[in-house]
Amino acid sequence: MKVSLSWLKELVSTDFNVEQIAESLSIAGFEVEDITDLAQGFEHIVIGRIEEISNHPNANKLKVCKVLVAGEQILQIVCGASNVREGIHVLVAREGAFLPKLGIKIKSSELRGIQSEGMICSLDELGLQSKCDGIAIIEEILSETPLLTDDPSKLLGLNDVVLDFAITANRPDGMSMLGIARELSAITGSSLQCPHIKDQGELKLFKPDVIDQRIISSNEIYTINYIEGVNGRLSSPSWLKDRLKNAGINSINAVIDITNYVMVEYGQPLHAFDADLLNKLLGRKAISSDFGIRMAKNNEEFLTLDGNKHLLSDKSPVITCGGIPIAIAGISGGLNSGVNLNTKNIWLEAAVFTSPSIRISSRDIGIRTESSSRYEKGISPLLTIEASNRAIDLLDKVFKCKLCSRWTTNEFTSKIKSIKLRRNRLQELLGLIKDKPQSKSNSDNNDQSLLIYNSKRKLHDHEITDSLKLLGCIVSTNEDGWDVKVPPNRCFDLTREIDLVEEVARLVGYDKFDVNLPEPLLPGGLTANQKVLRLISNSLSNLGFYEVVTYSLVGAKKNETLIPISNPLLAETSHLRLNLWEEHLLISKRNIHAGRDSCWIYEIAKIYIEEDSMIVEKDILSGLLTGDQTLEKWSSGGKQKELGYYKARGKLSQLLEGLKLSITDIPLINDDRLHPGRASTLILEGRNLGCFGQIHPKLSKKLSLNSNTFIFDIDLKKLLQAATRKNKLNVSFKEYPTVPYMQRDIACIVSKDCVSSKITKHIQKLGSPLLENAELIDRFESDIIGEGKVSLAFRLTYRDKKDTLKEKDINPLHTKIQNALTDMFDAEIRK
Repeated sequence: MKVSLSWLKELVSTDFNVEQIAESLSIAGFEVEDITDLAQGFEHIVIGRIEEISNHPNANKLKVCKVLVAGEQILQIVCGASNVREGIHVLVAREGAFLPKLGIKIKSSELRGIQSEGMICSLDELGLQSKCDGIAIIEEILSETPLLTDDPSKLLGLNDVVLDFAITANRPDGMSMLGIARELSAITGSSLQCPHIKDQGELKLFKPDVIDQRIISSNEIYTINYIEGVNGRLSSPSWLKDRLKNAGINSINAVIDITNYVMVEYGQPLHAFDADLLNKLLGRKAISSDFGIRMAKNNEEFLTLDGNKHLLSDKSPVITCGGIPIAIAGISGGLNSGVNLNTKNIWLEAAVFTSPSIRISSRDIGIRTESSSRYEKGISPLLTIEASNRAIDLLDKVFKCKLCSRWTTNEFTSKIKSIKLRRNRLQELLGLIKDKPQSKSNSDNNDQSLLIYNSKRKLHDHEITDSLKLLGCIVSTNEDGWDVKVPPNRCFDLTREIDLVEEVARLVGYDKFDVNLPEPLLPGGLTANQKVLRLISNSLSNLGFYEVVTYSLVGAKKNETLIPISNPLLAETSHLRLNLWEEHLLISKRNIHAGRDSCWIYEIAKIYIEEDSMIVEKDILSGLLTGDQTLEKWSSGGKQKELGYYKARGKLSQLLEGLKLSITDIPLINDDRLHPGRASTLILEGRNLGCFGQIHPKLSKKLSLNSNTFIFDIDLKKLLQAATRKNKLNVSFKEYPTVPYMQRDIACIVSKDCVSSKITKHIQKLGSPLLENAELIDRFESDIIGEGKVSLAFRLTYRDKKDTLKEKDINPLHTKIQNALTDMFDAEIRK
């Protein structure tokens, strides 16, 4: 929002300079992004009158001009403009002037052998909007003859400073001059001078042809006014043009300029339809009931005021007359009804549409205007009729036009809802205020850093009510505090008691409140889940993994049902993701193709799935490994070693062992993304925890990835539930064994389909309590032992906690295990 300082000071009687105003408003929540002094580029620019013109002796297209400037000084200037002539007043850049648009500094120099003592400028060369070619002729711009002593920046309305504000979505009132003025008035305690508005008479209630609740509900408003006697050829007064220009809006004609002026002043967009064009469109005189509001039809064509054709969808609300679209609601008018040079009568529209409908429509069409940016943030319908009255008043002053009829869908005559503000609650939240500072007795200067506060106190009632009244609130006292009615311009963001408390704190000054920390201060701590999450991150980082963060929004995909979001910014970010691994594969692809030898990454994030018509968030630990991270390459002839399945799976085992969790692997063959012979389902405490495996060859070929790429997906909720149990999370100690162990091996021939982890699990179960450990140490496969058979060798470690084991202690147990393997797995024990 661009704010003219001269206009602002006309609305607020304040002695603050521009720096003080900018600082005060920034502290209050309106960030000033830029301050521009419009007259800064007019140093050494003066007004001159061309007294005499002669042809340049060495150039046919150049003229030698004698220009009279202030002080009766004649300058000789060489000019090549086609519209230069004697007797006109022009803008002259004297020696020392700098023209930012051209990037040149003016100095006296020779042009084709003739001395030139300056430059006669066009508006474009000075960085100003211009509708004509050639130099600027002041009589044509201002329709009056200036004096040579006049300040050109003042004549052109550039003796002003413009503050550019970044308006946040929660303060739509900041999108207007009156909104900023009210804020400055409240901060400084200065009086506010709002424009006087003439009462324009009674409004009649009407129902437009079609009303769609998505566009206008009972909380919004649509008004139209029929006005005769305007003139589309008439230009706006210079003061109005200057204010629009300083607000960043181009002047068009008096009718459109007035609607834009009221939009900047009140924050309420207006639109004028040419009444005669509407009559021609309908083949009869248009009446109020012809106006309608509906959603556009899919692929409905519409020509906007700029002449561009747009294909609308059913996401865009349109204003209709007799069923024919004449405007895209809140965004742009139509060429079929726009004000033009022949306009004599108009229908003036002032409306408030629902913010989501304009936001979605603007994004869908790809048009964002000054009007739509205000509708998107929200506009108070309580100000719509007042803004309409202001526009009618200005139209009458410029054209002496006639207001024939006025219509509205909602008068908003009901009382504004009161908000109860409790005194005790406000004092409890804000705490004590530091009283007026006094200088230290040993201080001989006024340095603010040396000020001290002798006392602290609660806010007085009058300080609270005065702050609220400065905002325009109507305050009445009750037993517990006050009943507060907020002004129309703040009805969107002041809706609760806490909003009023914040406003009091903001206007009194956050820096004036004392620190209110709880006593005693107790140290915080991590929850069990937080401890485990940190342990997981640290462990994976120590193992060589890099943490990544990917977008939770993705584009639509074929053959996949994704969850769409209602207000996507882009088609590529229009749905919620179903998994993490797809993006991890793309990250790996980018890294490997960029010359990296390996890529080990992990991510802890949410995915979104639909279960029983409900959208469910699911926490996932996901990761990827490809390429072997080794220090040396000499043993492989300088080539990168491939990462094997068991080494990759071992990295995940290191993490899970650090969490004191025992995981069982079960072959996984029905996952389309994973290699059917090199993938496993991870089982924790009898439940499916997730999966680990090498990506499917088809997938690696499709994405041009290393075939030895491994991914894992783990349900984080189940992992945390198991890892945060007291026996897992708390550190425990046990005695170091003082007796030796004994080892025995079992070699057996089993079916190739038999899973070694199942055999190991049964051996451990059968060998309790003497069996300390059992592990697979050898696997042999050959036709010698039979087709479809495999030889597995297990090493069993026995130990008693107190006594040294003897053969007689181990033999029966070892024989029992061998017999059990024969019975349960049809194993043939090898001797």
